[in-house]
Order: sequence, then structure tokens, then C-alpha cells
Amino acid sequence: MINPAARINYKHLRYFYEIVREGSVAGAARRLHVTPQTVSSQVRSLERALGRPLFERLGRKLTLTADGEVAVDYAESIFALGAELRNVMSGRSQARRSVLRLGITDSVPKLLTARVLAPVLDRHGERLELTCVEGAAAELFGRLAAFQIDAVLAEMPVPPHLTRTMRARRLLDSGVTFLATPGLRKKLGPRFPASLDGAPLIAWPEDSPLGSSIESWCAARGVSPRIVARCDDSALMKVLAQRGLGVLCAPTVIEADVARQFGLKALGRVEELREPLYLISPAMRHANPLLDEIR
Repeated sequence: MINPAARINYKHLRYFYEIVREGSVAGAARRLHVTPQTVSSQVRSLERALGRPLFERLGRKLTLTADGEVAVDYAESIFALGAELRNVMSGRSQARRSVLRLGITDSVPKLLTARVLAPVLDRHGERLELTCVEGAAAELFGRLAAFQIDAVLAEMPVPPHLTRTMRARRLLDSGVTFLATPGLRKKLGPRFPASLDGAPLIAWPEDSPLGSSIESWCAARGVSPRIVARCDDSALMKVLAQRGLGVLCAPTVIEADVARQFGLKALGRVEELREPLYLISPAMRHANPLLDEIR
């Protein structure tokens, strides 16, 4: 078990890393100009500090444990940062840029993503290297668990089976606005929500939280929109609405941006229908500090 008071000795980490690079304790000892006993002793000290075995012996060969594989990744990053610091201080390279890798579920509106990321982009400017990856929630949670991305922007909280390894922070909780092209809006008339009865609707999938909420809300008011398309991609929904195919539902916080960009007009706003946005990150202390700036 890890000792919370123990500190990592980076000399020990270097000895561990050299064993991995050279393939053996003897090879690491030759490279470091010390005895094999010294190398082994230093690595045992590192294992005690971390509370996990980093190697296991298979016959006469040392192989990395799963925890050892994780430690190698961190060691490579640590020593690469050290080399980079040396180059920056000597004037051979520029200071490093901040890196933020985000997964964004398909259903999160891009305008909403831009809104919550604006403070980070404004603050760091060209010093920020932002990578955004779109995909289904299950795929992105898998990439987050494998540390391939720093966080996920999603419309749902952490699934129950992942609550021990991930945490969610609610960034906003917006009402929704029904929008349509000026021509369709005029045809449907001004009486909202009665105007939705029989109106063509570009809907979310039935199994999505917002999709089922909208249909329940309509049913409670005795209106039955005509579903002309179901999409889990918010960008595609906006393009279809722009072409006059049907009525679109969007978060009220970005209503003005959606209306201006896609030439739509509001039919009505519904505060009791809520569209939340969550930032999901690893439940650990060494999460990317840039995540604290996303509000």
C-alpha cells in the first residue's frame, strides 16, 4: 500500500527507467556506472514509495507489471519535461505550450462547446494547444479511462459503473428554445405550444434524455409533432432545420447564436425542459489544471 507521506525520489525513477530502456538490471547498471545491487535496491525503494510492484520475473526475464507500464509513461513525460526545461533555459527552444485534449459527445452543440471554452481560449491564446475529439459517449469514456484525453464534455453525468474513476462537474443547465425558418414559423402560426401539433420536428433519439423529455412534455400538453428525422448529431440537426425540414430544439443559452448562424426564428421557450452540460474528468488529483478554468 502506498505511503501518503512518501515522496518519489527521481533518482530512483531514473534507475527504473534505465532498466526498461536497457532491458535488464545489468544493462542499466553498466549505463549508470553502478553495481546491479545498487540498481535493484533503488528500484525496490521506488516500489515501496509507490506501493505497487513495477516488475515481475518470468523465468530469468524481468517484465513490467500493469502498474509498471503506467510508471514508464509518466517517467518518459517527466524526463522529457526536464530536457525541455534545460533547452528553454539555455535559449535553444521556446517555452512549452499548454495542452488540453477534450472529448465532445456528438449531441453537444458546437456553439455550446465554444461558449464554455471561450474563457480558456481567451486567457491562453496562442500558448494553448487544444485538441477536440468527437464521438459517442461510450467511446470517449473509454479514451478518458485510458488517459488518451483529459476530459469529456457530455450532456449526461458519469455512468454509475464509472463513478469510482471519473467525476462530473455541471457547467450549465439551460432551458430549451424551439426554432424554425421564418417561412415555417409563419406557416405554423403564433400559438405556442399549440403550433407544435402536427408540426415537423427534427428530434433527438428516443433513448436520449432530452429526446424523451421533449416528447413527454408535448404529450402532457396534448400536442403531437410529426417526427421527420431523428439525429444524435447536433450539427446535422441545425443544417436540416436551416433547410426548412422541421422545427429544431436548442439550448436557450445559445439561441441567439443558432438563430443568427442558421437563419432561424424562435417559436417559443420552455424553461422546464432542461439541457445540462457536464465536464467529466478523471477522479484523481493530477487531472489537467486547465480543466479548472472551464466554467
